[in-house]
Amino acid sequence: MKKWNSLRNLTLLASILLLVQTAYAQKEVERILEKANIQIYENPDKAIFLAQQAYDNPDASVKHKVNALLTISTAYSSKRDYNKATEYVERIKGLIPNIQNERQQMNILNRIAGHYQELQIFDKAIDYLDESLQLIEKYPAQDSVQSYLGYNATLRGFIYREQMNCEIALKYFDKAIKAYEKAQEPHLRNANLSICHYNKGNCLLTLNKIDEAKASYLNSITYAENAEAKSLIAFGQKGLAEAKTLEGNYIEAIALLNKASLISESVGDLILNKGLYDGLANNYLALHDWENYTVFHSKFLALQKQTKKVERESVNKSLINLTDSKAEEIDTLHRFYNPIQIGLLIFIIFALGMIVRLFISEEKKLKMLQEKLKN
Repeated sequence: MKKWNSLRNLTLLASILLLVQTAYAQKEVERILEKANIQIYENPDKAIFLAQQAYDNPDASVKHKVNALLTISTAYSSKRDYNKATEYVERIKGLIPNIQNERQQMNILNRIAGHYQELQIFDKAIDYLDESLQLIEKYPAQDSVQSYLGYNATLRGFIYREQMNCEIALKYFDKAIKAYEKAQEPHLRNANLSICHYNKGNCLLTLNKIDEAKASYLNSITYAENAEAKSLIAFGQKGLAEAKTLEGNYIEAIALLNKASLISESVGDLILNKGLYDGLANNYLALHDWENYTVFHSKFLALQKQTKKVERESVNKSLINLTDSKAEEIDTLHRFYNPIQIGLLIFIIFALGMIVRLFISEEKKLKMLQEKLKN
């Protein structure tokens, strides 16, 4: 009996040790993913490397794998490599049926919407945003989903700015700011508040509200500094420089743009660099500095050509994926409806046959009746 108890205790101890080891390994995966998410805007290549490590970890759960793919996709989007971002979005879609956690579903749907928004496939983006918002609004613990609500509202701001106007977009940026201010994770909160204030500033600048725009850009820079996100700091400085340009303060604008260029060197964001070169070219043109204007305008044109090529390839790939998806849906419908159509056709032929037979029978009866009347 003692021997049996000892064996049972050893088995229990082994099980506990295995559970502790698995829990520790999964905590390590989560720690790697946290580090990766912090690097998305600062160093997207490092974020991709770390997220891939987390994905390949043998103890990574389905939840961890999805989060790793989301990080990789977002990091590629940060690099403006939409082809690779699309590749990982498609892999995420394949894992959605295995996700039971509602908060993760919200996040996935939001991120996929963000991908389509970047590709300017707005109808598809809105579909995913609506699906995510339904989950967010009915979730009981609202404090824990404010970051998802903020992301959802931010994307709507981007879309409605393109499809409608800045007055409508501003309402969504303000809604996103309120949501992110309640978010619990500091780095996520600061980075996203920087993005919201930067885009709010762009809209205010479009509406010629220069002082309000400058205040918004300064907020963007402050939050970016709190998040230690170089690219976001540079974006905020670029926005502030645009406001200075509109005021005619070309020297101040150039100083801000040069400062932003130094910060952005290690980031490699094509869109950011293109905006910086364009801003520098325009300000040097205003100062009649033809030499510097030519240098930065040439850099701007080269990057514009490069980004257009990347975006065109990515949009083509996404449209092909959408077409393939629709083709599969149509094929499924055909497989479902073909037996029904065949059955319906057989029924129609049978019914027509019965009608013809009945008609012929009635004709014969009529002829017989006519013969009898003649007699």
